[in-house]
Formats: sequence, structure tokens, C-alpha cells
Amino acid sequence: MYHGMMNDRPLHIGLVFGYGLAYYREILRGIMSFAEARPRWIFTPIAPDPEAVRAVRPLAHDGYIAHIFTPGMGKALARLRKPVVNVSGVLPRLAIPRVGVDHEAAGCQAADHLLDRGLRHFGFFGYPDHAYSIGREEGFRLRVEAAGYRVESYYAPNPSNIDPTGLWRWDDDLQRWLSGLGRPVGILASNDVQGVQLSEACRQEGLRVPDEVALVGVDNDDLLCEMSRPSLSSVALPGERIGHEAARLLDLLMTVPESIDQIPSLRLPPLGVMTRGSSDMLAIGDVDVTAAVRFIRSHSHEPIRVVDVLDVITVSRRSLERRFRAALGRGIGEEIRRSHMERAKGLLSETEMPISLVATNSGFSEPKQLSAVFRQEMEMTPTEYRRRSRAR
Repeated sequence: MYHGMMNDRPLHIGLVFGYGLAYYREILRGIMSFAEARPRWIFTPIAPDPEAVRAVRPLAHDGYIAHIFTPGMGKALARLRKPVVNVSGVLPRLAIPRVGVDHEAAGCQAADHLLDRGLRHFGFFGYPDHAYSIGREEGFRLRVEAAGYRVESYYAPNPSNIDPTGLWRWDDDLQRWLSGLGRPVGILASNDVQGVQLSEACRQEGLRVPDEVALVGVDNDDLLCEMSRPSLSSVALPGERIGHEAARLLDLLMTVPESIDQIPSLRLPPLGVMTRGSSDMLAIGDVDVTAAVRFIRSHSHEPIRVVDVLDVITVSRRSLERRFRAALGRGIGEEIRRSHMERAKGLLSETEMPISLVATNSGFSEPKQLSAVFRQEMEMTPTEYRRRSRAR
């Protein structure tokens, strides 16, 4: 018997989204992972289009997991009168259970990453009416303004019924917006597609990335990020976990349909910025602080201390601490800890190195110290972080 069901018939699940981007494929992996324990689940790929959704009525699906980015698609699915879980962050007021990302947190992580570079000018490139873009801009803006700076925003003119993950068109107004920004500037694009667009727009304007314009996207789509020149830094999202949680939620809705009114939207935290060439820069006016930061980051694999920095930068500790806080808003010791954490996160996500070696190769004295810091700052273990951020 399957979850109280009175027969062993297959359960037909419709998957309504495209597969062109890595984020979609990660969601699929998460769904498949959940379905390993549900052998009666049978899947039907369905194009993300209202006509395609309406055409599946004779197939009598038991439920759907969908990337719903237009009202028409939402209405078409609602008319089927079957449980639906939405994995899209486009429509803010859609009354369908949703599993997605904490978009404000993604914006905050991008802001912290760019503020760490010593930048004082900031921009945001997104969409005016897509919930995920609005949330990412809000988090980005709040964190930048809390640091005492402002954000200049530009919104793509695409109408809201176009798939936000589709290919972009050339935009002369974007060129003019770019040329009017103060420099050096750090810009968050609401997704990696727009990040690639920004990179090309900078090239057309003769703006050097990252020296004049540091870029960060969202999604960490490996192909798109490497397509950009230089490669695009990006906020990684927990796509596989989203897929797993969406499948778990659909399983509940198919088993206990009346629970739909008690189910809130689930927002999962992003996994942090994966640093690549597009934001690999420092814009700190203080030459001693710049030299100290470069020393710290180039020795992030070693258990360096504040005294090691002072051996290289021959100024008093009091003076350098004061200048660090003026330039970066934190002290020397904090920068060392942050550098060790970034090193550890990179090794966890990009290599198969054992946790014990990750610890010793990122400046931690032992694995227990690494685990304690991860639990405190990331609210997860190093092993869990590796699983969630595993390269595609």
C-alpha cells in the first residue's frame, strides 16, 4: 500500500518547465532523488506553455511540479484541478504552493561580496515585475544602504509574459545606463543571463571587467558563467534541494489534499557567491589596507594571524585596525576569518578533498574548528554545504 492509497496504480506526475538552464536540471535532480523512494511515480515532461498544459488533460495526471512564470500558465494548471507545486519566483501573488529561494538573502550575499571589494558605487540590473528580481534587489539595496551607499537600478524592458530565463535582446538604454554610473562600480544582475548581457555591454562600452565594473549574477549556471569573459561570479542557489522539497510537498498534497490551505511557501537560503573573474578585484584607496587584504587572501590556505599581517605591513596595529574599519567596516582578524571561510567554501564546492584536508588547507587548525565556524555562520555542516553546492 502506498501512503494509505487503496491500490498500487502508478502516480503520473507532470513536470512543467524547460531544461535549458542548469537551475532547472538541478531541480529535476532533486525531484528524481525524492522519487527514488517512490517507484510508482511516472513523469511526463510538459512544455511551459498554457496550450501544452491544456493538451495534457486526457493523460489524467495526479499532480504537477511547474515553473509558472505567466498568469496564463497558472490558470491553465488550476483548471486541471490537481495538486500543483510552483518552483518559480516570478509571480508574487500566485495562490499556488511554492518552493523557492530566499531572494532577499541572495541580494544580501551579493552586496556583501561587492562591499568586500571596497566598492563605493553600486548598480542593479533586473526586471520590474518579477518577484525574484524584486526580492534580490531589495536585499541588495538594504545591505548597500546600511553600509552608507546607494544603488542605481536599471530594469529590462521585456514584458512580464516573456520567460525571464530566455535569451536577451540588445538594449541601447542599458548601454547609456552603464556609461552614466560612477566607477569603479559593483553591479548585481538578477540572474546569470542578465550577467552575461552586462558583460557584453561592458565590452561594447569599453569598460574593463572587473577593474571598472565588477559583476555578479545569480543561479551559478556553470555554462553561462564560463561563457562570460571574464567568467561570471554568481550566487549559487539550492536547486537540487528545491526539487526535493517540491516533490515532498507534492507527495503530501496528493496524499492529503485538504492540507493545501495550511502549507506556506518554503524559501530556502542561497549557498553564497561563487567567485570568478568578473569580481576578482579590490577598490580600496588605502594602499596599506589593499596590500594587507591581498596578503590575507593570498595566504587563506595558511593559519595566519594578525601578527603575520603586521610583519608584512609595517605600520602599527592600532593604525592598521582603524584604517581597515574605515575601508572595509571590519577589523584585520575578521578579514582573516572571512578569507579562511571563502577558501573552505571553494574547496568544498569544487573539489573532492576530504573534510580534514579542507580544514587544514583553508587555515583552520582542525576539522572541529571548521565545523564549528560553518555551524555558526552558515547554519549547516561542511558536508551539508558540499552536498548542496556540488558542481553540476
